[in-house]
Amino acid sequence: MADLIITHAYVVTMDRDRRIYADGAIAVAGNSIVAVGPTEAVRAAHDAAHVIDAGGMIAIPGLIDGHHHPNQYLSNGIGDDVDIFTLLYKRLYPYEAALTPEQAYLSALGGFVEAIQYGTTCFNDPGGLHADAMARAAVDVGIRGIMTRSTRDIGDQAMAVAGDAMEGTADNLEAGSAFVERWNGAADGRLRAWYSLRYVFNVSDELCRGVKALADRDGVGIHAHAAAVKGENEAMQERFGQRSLTRFRDLGLFGPNLYLVHMGYPDEREIELMAEADCKVAHCPSASMLGAYGVFANGMMPKMADAGITIALGTDSATAGGHLDMVRVMYLAACGHKDIAADASMWGAYKALEMATIDGARACLWDGEIGSLEAGKRADIVLVDRSGIEFHPGRQPVSALVYSGTGKNVDTVIIDGRIVMRHRTLLTVDLELVKKELARASVDWRERAGIDMPPPWPVA
Repeated sequence: MADLIITHAYVVTMDRDRRIYADGAIAVAGNSIVAVGPTEAVRAAHDAAHVIDAGGMIAIPGLIDGHHHPNQYLSNGIGDDVDIFTLLYKRLYPYEAALTPEQAYLSALGGFVEAIQYGTTCFNDPGGLHADAMARAAVDVGIRGIMTRSTRDIGDQAMAVAGDAMEGTADNLEAGSAFVERWNGAADGRLRAWYSLRYVFNVSDELCRGVKALADRDGVGIHAHAAAVKGENEAMQERFGQRSLTRFRDLGLFGPNLYLVHMGYPDEREIELMAEADCKVAHCPSASMLGAYGVFANGMMPKMADAGITIALGTDSATAGGHLDMVRVMYLAACGHKDIAADASMWGAYKALEMATIDGARACLWDGEIGSLEAGKRADIVLVDRSGIEFHPGRQPVSALVYSGTGKNVDTVIIDGRIVMRHRTLLTVDLELVKKELARASVDWRERAGIDMPPPWPVA
């Protein structure tokens, strides 16, 4: 007997054949999907104590945010309209220095709440200060995700304010290994832990080789920012004598467990080598646009997709991208590359949904359990209300969701078989209390960090 059956939904499975059931049902037992198919057939084969009539809704796999800094939620707004280096050195590093473990927990909790409300069921964290506190927040809110501990052993005085920036190589490797041992497989398997190479400028050759050895030993991934912004490769040539990706390859990092973020500036030979090694990529459209990284303008992301590289989508953070709405991220991914290439057929809504679900799962090395609605996979399910005017008249539901919808169309979120949001009400945390605590913490860290950002217009 199933525990839950969802009936009469427009079910977008994202299975190998990309099957869609116009009047579909999903049966769930425990934390797993046991059947997907036409409502009549699933109901005939399965009984359940709890039935959700999802008529008028789209059922999709839970969205996967492939790059999300949970500890930056509390700093939302400090990245508005400034370049990446101003953000890092003048705002983000002082913010991290002021952040307490309690505030890192609150920051992550707030970010996870927003993400769930927009249909995200899984995230991939590239590392941040107080990683254990952020992991506890993930456990408490009920989200699925991958946590890392920031790993970097080269810094300067500006970076040192972030607290962990100046750890030595051996200390970084030891702490990273302990973190993976502590969190990989936690929360009944909802949490996994990887290794991080926080940014290409700040990791030594020895650290890179050590992280690769540990990740291979533990069977986990390596999350790294690379080839992210204009001028990076030239700066890397000056510092290390090689471009970012060429250096990583020569250090032996290339392989199926290397997960590279932003990736606006690979060259065509590097793309070829990445494809041969089955490296993965995360594309963060909203952060690229708000931060002017030039990822769209340089036009290499579609070339990576054409080469067969698996690409996930990510928000980056509320600070870097302004929001954690993966539906809006899908819109940008679906449309932005069309304009740059002057090719309306490039990518599109269905491609974007693939990137936010099954491709994201594959990039995160988790596609055996999540990313599609199939029997045997974990029950990470999102129900999208299509009763709004934006879904009428006669729109294809997937196109309508990506091109006309937002995450606020999400009605119900199920993670690992547990209903964590129903009719847009969070069931795992007190939303009003979280908002109150976030407001209090925001005042505190800004005072201690000395960051004041008044609006450009007078406020009476």
